[in-house]
Order: sequence, then C-alpha cells, then structure tokens
Amino acid sequence: MKDRSAAWAMFLLCSLFPASSTHAQTKSQKNQMAVYDDRDGYEVLSVLLNRLSEVRKNDIIRIAPLTSAGEYVAEIKAHCAGIPEEFHAASGDFDGKAKTRLRLTRDFSLTKNYELARGRAVNELVQAETREEAQKRFRSGTYHVAAVGFDDKRTRAIAFVEYICGSLCGDSIFYYLRKTEKGWEEAPEVGPKVQSCGRIY
Repeated sequence: MKDRSAAWAMFLLCSLFPASSTHAQTKSQKNQMAVYDDRDGYEVLSVLLNRLSEVRKNDIIRIAPLTSAGEYVAEIKAHCAGIPEEFHAASGDFDGKAKTRLRLTRDFSLTKNYELARGRAVNELVQAETREEAQKRFRSGTYHVAAVGFDDKRTRAIAFVEYICGSLCGDSIFYYLRKTEKGWEEAPEVGPKVQSCGRIY
C-alpha cells in the first residue's frame, strides 16, 4: 500500500513538470518577435536604400530594427489612389503584411556600411544650427521600412520606406518595382501617377 502511494505521488510529480515546462516555452515563444525572412523583400529594400542613401549622401545607412506596421502605415496607404492594376495583388499582399511588426536581420545587400539601430531621437532639431550641422543631421537620419508586398509571381512589388532626420525633416514614400532580367528595378512612371501615396515633412 505504501509503495503504491509513493508510485502515485511520483506519477503526479512527473506529469506536472512537463506541463509547466511546455507552458514556459509557449510563453517565451509568444513573447519573441517574429523575424522578417523574405529574401526577395530584402533585395527590393536594398535596391531602394542603395539609391536613397546616395541621394541623401548618408555616411552610414541607419535602419530601424523593426518593420513599420499598424495603423500609421495603413493610414498613409489608404490615401494612395490610382494604383495600376498590375500592382493590385502586390498592394493587397502589402496590406496583409503591414498588420504585423517583424524583426529585421542583417540580410540587406547594401553598398555602404549599415546598422540596425534605433538611431537618434527625431526631435534633435537645434535652433540656429549651421548649414553644415543641418546637412550632417540630414545625412544621419534613420530609415524605417515595411515588409514588402508582392504579386503571386513575385515580379511586382510595393515597398514603403520612411526617412526621419528630425521633427520636420524626412518623408514616407511608397515605391513600385518590377523584376527584370537585371533584377529589381523601380517603375518610374508609376509613382507620379499614384496620387497622395506618401508624405514629405
């Protein structure tokens, strides 16, 4: 009888530990942010960041570590009017992905050094700053990117890139790209046709 009670107690003890261990793992997995692991997405964003960093003469490309998502991006996108039919599927895919924030990895193919960092506070504007200081601030801004939207064949893409270099300095723009034999290229004729598809501060 004594042996049977001891065995029963041991059974209960063993059955409790796996349950608590599993619960801890599930809780940990829930708290861990999903990673953005779309190879095509990083290629598209790299094409844009390489070009934009040249235009802005960035010394280093500073990228926020999480994708832009949520109501903020959806609100800007809601004003996009006149998106060509060839980009409708990519637009729908973008909207679905934009609901979730993802953690970026160092899978960009950039021509300059880059870092995944929160960057400097956007309200660093200093009154009466010199022209040289203003240019330096502009060059040291932070890029914020969203998960890229693709059509079913992955030959059309819509990307969102925001550049913040001060409280009144930067822009939030949607870009349209096609995949060609040379790789991903912007569709220059599409952007101007799509009305109110971005903000300039």
